[in-house]
Amino acid sequence: MKTPSNTLSLGLLGAGEVAQLIHLPILRQLRDRYQVTALYDPSPSVLSRVGDAWGIPHRHHTADALVADPAIDAVMILSPDQFHGEHARAALRAGKHVFLEKPACLTVADLQSLIEVARQTDRVTMVGYMRCYAPAFTQGQALLKQMGETRYVRVRDLICEGPWFFAGWSEVVTPADDIPGDLIASSRARRLADLKSVCGDDAPPAMLKAYEVLTGLGVHSLSALRMLLGSPRRVIAAHVAQGGMQINALLDYGAFVTSYECLIDDVVRFDATIEVISGREKLDIHYDTPYIRNLPGRTVFQTSTGTENSVQNFGPFYKDPFRVELEHFHDAVIAGLPMRTPLQDALADLDLCRQIMAAARQSAV
Repeated sequence: MKTPSNTLSLGLLGAGEVAQLIHLPILRQLRDRYQVTALYDPSPSVLSRVGDAWGIPHRHHTADALVADPAIDAVMILSPDQFHGEHARAALRAGKHVFLEKPACLTVADLQSLIEVARQTDRVTMVGYMRCYAPAFTQGQALLKQMGETRYVRVRDLICEGPWFFAGWSEVVTPADDIPGDLIASSRARRLADLKSVCGDDAPPAMLKAYEVLTGLGVHSLSALRMLLGSPRRVIAAHVAQGGMQINALLDYGAFVTSYECLIDDVVRFDATIEVISGREKLDIHYDTPYIRNLPGRTVFQTSTGTENSVQNFGPFYKDPFRVELEHFHDAVIAGLPMRTPLQDALADLDLCRQIMAAARQSAV
């Protein structure tokens, strides 16, 4: 059956937790915009069970086979982070549009190579920074224009990991011990090499874990911070603790300082917030866990004068940021609309992660 001209035929490269819990349900809701026609996963059992559950007709046993599939227009890259650059380059060279889940890559060199390949094509390449598409965030962008000069910014990622939130209501299909051992070993070796290339060959395990946390979680907040206020001049200081699960950084914006606080622990809450303070106003952008669909985000705007104080609440916003970003990707491909999160912008975010790790290593000396 021929795909309608306004519908993208999509291949998913990777069928793990995020694909099963988030992207596939939303893509089914967006069936007027997408048809998921192809799937690849290194686990044959996951490939079969997820393909059957979601009625995906074409199942490929290699990433190369998926990106070469002539039936698909675009590839959603949900593979492990260390393969993002390789898989995205292959998809672009095969003439596919690319939705690239964050982080775009683990190293600046890999991302620069990907950007160069993207420049040689006319394909759309978009990074999946879903928090930048949240209605609470776009409301915050509009309110920021009403504020005076920024004096201080506080950014928080104090969270409990995803499985606590979805374990009671959804079962994730996991590999039945059927991924080839050589593939597992080479994947781990590549990831370790990438981490050490950023953190140093002698970096202790806590530093390597911290970089994984920064690129896996922190980059959401850091990309949103950049879209609100630009990139910082430098990292003043950074510290890593709790085996890499706690990161604190001070960022220099010239006229003000931004503090970034990250902690992953077992206290069940999801405090992901951006707080911007000027002389008379305060803006708060709040996110909730993405693992429970359609939990609301909200924006709070406070204004104070010598005699009055007011607080405005915007939201709660129930539209899922993942849905908004997939609508945006479709419109960028079909209608040529400008992208909010283009590949090139991710370079600044990845470099900031590198700078934070360099400052953390310095503080540990």
